[in-house]
Amino acid sequence: MPEEVHLSCEQTQNREPTLTIKKSGIYDLTLPVLGAGNVIGFVRVGMSGEHYEKKFYGIMRKSAVALLGILLVGLAFSQIVALGITRPILRLSEAAEKLSLQNWDTPLPVKGSDEISKLGHAFNQMALTLKQREASLSRGNRDLFVLHTTGLDLMESLDRDSLLSKIAARAEDLVWADTTSVCIVDSSDRMLKYLGVFGAKAQSIKEQELPLEAGGIYNWIVSYGTPLLIPDAQGDFRLDSSRMQDLGIKSIMTVPLWSTNTMTALLTAINKKGGSSFDKHDLRLFTVFSNLASAALQNASLFSDLKEKMEELKTAQEQLVRSTKMAAIGELSANVAHEINNPLTSVLGYTTHLLKTLELSEAQRKILVTMEQETLRVRKIIRNLLDFSRQRPSWMEPADISLPLKETIALVQGIADTSSVALCEYYPAEPAIVNMAHNDMKQVFLNIANNAFQAMPQGGVLRVSVDSLDQKEIVVTFTDSGNGIATEHVSRIFEPFFSTKGNGDGTGLGLSISYRIVQNHGGRIEVESLEGHGATFRVVLPRYRNPLVS
Repeated sequence: MPEEVHLSCEQTQNREPTLTIKKSGIYDLTLPVLGAGNVIGFVRVGMSGEHYEKKFYGIMRKSAVALLGILLVGLAFSQIVALGITRPILRLSEAAEKLSLQNWDTPLPVKGSDEISKLGHAFNQMALTLKQREASLSRGNRDLFVLHTTGLDLMESLDRDSLLSKIAARAEDLVWADTTSVCIVDSSDRMLKYLGVFGAKAQSIKEQELPLEAGGIYNWIVSYGTPLLIPDAQGDFRLDSSRMQDLGIKSIMTVPLWSTNTMTALLTAINKKGGSSFDKHDLRLFTVFSNLASAALQNASLFSDLKEKMEELKTAQEQLVRSTKMAAIGELSANVAHEINNPLTSVLGYTTHLLKTLELSEAQRKILVTMEQETLRVRKIIRNLLDFSRQRPSWMEPADISLPLKETIALVQGIADTSSVALCEYYPAEPAIVNMAHNDMKQVFLNIANNAFQAMPQGGVLRVSVDSLDQKEIVVTFTDSGNGIATEHVSRIFEPFFSTKGNGDGTGLGLSISYRIVQNHGGRIEVESLEGHGATFRVVLPRYRNPLVS
C-alpha cells in the first residue's frame, strides 16, 4: 500500500478538513460534520488525480513544446533581424575595404529608407566624391607632369622653327588639340600673320586671312590681351557659322603670348580630339602652357638677336681688319707706285724708241717687244695701285643705277661674243635711283663682269638684273654659270692682291677696288658661290630718298 501524505490536517478528530494524497494519485478529502459545536461525523470524499495528472503533464508538455516553438521562432526571427542588420553592415565593411584599395566602382545596392539605407546612400555618395576627386587628382598629376616635361623640352630649343613644332606637339599632349597655330600681329596692315600652323587642318588654316576688324574676336584679344574660349565655334554669334562648318572648326581656344608686358603673338588651339569641346579646365591649362611657350619664344628671339649681333660684330671686325689692311697697303702702294713710275716711264720710252729707230733682227725685236709688253703690264699694275690708294670722295649725284650698268654691258658685249657668253639683262620698269658716282660704278660693274668672263673659259650665261630689295635698298645682281669659287676662297676675294688666277693675268686688286667704291657709296657687295656651279655677286646700294619729301 502506498503511504499517505497529509498536507493540511493533522488528525481526523480535528474540526478542520483533512486532505490526503496517496502515491497512487488518489486524493482523499475528509470533512468534519459539526453539530452543536461538536463533531458528529465525517464526510469522506475520494477522488482519483491520475486523469488530471496526465492532463496536467500533457498540458505541461504542450506548453513546453509551444515554448520551445516560440523560442525557435524567436531565435529564427532574431537571426533574420540580425542578418537584416549585419548583412548591410558587412557589405558596407567590404565596400569600405575595397574603397581603401582605390576601387571606386563598387556602389552599395540600397533599398528602403531606414537608417542602414541612409548610411548606404551616404557611403555611395562619399565613394562617388572620392572617385571624382581621385580622377581630378590623376588628371592634375598628369597635367603637372606634362607641363613639367613641356617646360624642360621647350627651354632646350633655341631655334624658332623647331620650337614652334614642339609647341604644337606639347599642346596636343596637354589639351588634345587637333590643330595648333602661332601668329603675330602685323601693325602695318592690321592682319595676323602665321608663324606656324601644325595639325590636321594646317593647310586649310594657312590659307585663311585673319584681319583685325572691329568687333572681331582676334581684334578683341589683341586689344584686351585676355584668353578666349569658344566651345561651339559653329554656333557662336561672333563667328561666321558657314565658314566654320566649311573648315570643320568646332571649338577654339586662343591665348596671348607675352614678352616683358608686351603681347607678341597669339597661340590658338582648334578642335579637341575625340569630338568633344574645349572646357574651362583646358583653357586654364592652355593659359599656363602659353606662359611656358612665351618664355621659350622670347629666349629663341633673344638668341636669334644675339646671333645676328654677333654676325654683325664679326662682319664689322672683318671690315675693320680689311679696311685697316687696305689702308696700309694703299699707303704703301702709293709710295711704291710713285717711286717706280718714273724709272718705269724711262724704260718704256727707251724700249719704244729702240723699236722704232733701230734695224733689229727678228730675235732682238722679239726681246724688245716682250720688254715693252711687260713694262706696259707693270705700268697698268702701278695705275691700279694708285687707283686703289686714292681715298678721295668722288662726285655723287642721284641717278638711275641702270644707266652705268647698261653702258658697262655695252662695253663688254664684244668680249662676251668672242667668249661665247650669252648676256641676259633684266631692268625694272621704274628708275632705280641711288646717290652715286657714275664712272666709279661703271668700274665696279666692269670688274665683276670681267671676273665672270674669266670664270667661263668655255662659254656660258651671265645674267644681270636690277631689283628693289625693299623700300630702302637697290640690288644689282651678276649671276654666271662658270666654275664658281672655292668655299675657302669666298671670304678672301676682296683682299688686296688675292687672286685665284694661276697664269699671272690678275693683280688681285679689281674686287678690292670695287669693294672700296661700293663701301664709299654706303653699300655692300655680297657673294654666293658653289664650286663648279657658278657664282652670284650682289651690289647692294641704299635707295635715294629726297630729304624734302616726307
